[in-house]
Amino acid sequence: MNVVIKNEQILDAAAEVLAKRPDATLQSIAKAAGISRTTIFHKFATRDALLEALSVDTLERIGAVMARVPETTERDPVEVLTEVTQLLMTLGPRTVFLRVVPGWGNDLDQHWANAATPLGVYLATLQAEDRLRRDHPVRWLIASYIGLLFAAWDEIAEGELGTAQAARLVVQTWLGGCGYASE
Repeated sequence: MNVVIKNEQILDAAAEVLAKRPDATLQSIAKAAGISRTTIFHKFATRDALLEALSVDTLERIGAVMARVPETTERDPVEVLTEVTQLLMTLGPRTVFLRVVPGWGNDLDQHWANAATPLGVYLATLQAEDRLRRDHPVRWLIASYIGLLFAAWDEIAEGELGTAQAARLVVQTWLGGCGYASE
């Protein structure tokens, strides 16, 4: 059990440090995690190995939130997207570094795809019901939503927006651009 706690402790510290200093060393991350340099090197042989583990962990957390998107459209989509977006806002500090570290190709892409699948299915259903514009591919709808999430996370990190305001703006902007038609 200590191994899981230690890895989570390292990943939490890495997310915090990398959000402030994307070029941080393993040694500075170890210090922030309250562990020795030897311990971090034992767990993650290279900085890239740590970044990959942090990326996967972050995307799994995003996926866990996206899994809350219902399979049916019985609930009001504004409520669904607002709830999911508010939960995603809390992950902001863990996501900042995702744009500034090198990608790992198909492996990381697959984690993004897995995280976004519930949202994609939901959006396709809304399109089939003529509640979202059909002329926008679902992949575009997902990418634009994720882009707005990153913009919101940046504004929160800069202190320009609070999480509730950022979530509201993401949902309003996204739904407006997607031609959402309420019932």
